[in-house]
Formats: sequence, structure tokens, C-alpha cells
Amino acid sequence: MRCQVETYSGFRLHERPRRFTWGEVWLEVRQVIAQWMVPGGLCYKVKAGEGVYVLRYDQAQDAWDAELLRPG
Repeated sequence: MRCQVETYSGFRLHERPRRFTWGEVWLEVRQVIAQWMVPGGLCYKVKAGEGVYVLRYDQAQDAWDAELLRPG
């Protein structure tokens, strides 16, 4: 699902996600569980709201997607 993500950018761009949209709702990231690089982008596995999500950043499109991995 396409989403908006607010990130902390310190040493590098999009260093850590802070919050993101899930539909019309903003969810605060409580914990970054894992992060990794993929060709052309970044991925973060995060705890937010009542679930676990993967946030994917596509550098070429400058766009984010969110996927719910585990509700509740």
C-alpha cells in the first residue's frame, strides 16, 4: 500500500522512520526491528500501532510502500 513516511535523516537520508500513514491514519513507529538495503532502496521492519509492518523506500520513484506483516 502506498504511504507517506516521516523519517529522521541524520548521517544519511531516511536513516530511521518515525511515523507513517496506514490508510488515513498516522502510526508512530515504536521500534525498528530490522533494516536492510535492497537494490534501489531501503526496507525497515517496524512495530507501530498494534502490528508489525515492512516499510519499503523506492529511491528511483522517491516513494514509500507499507505492508502489514502481523496484526495485533
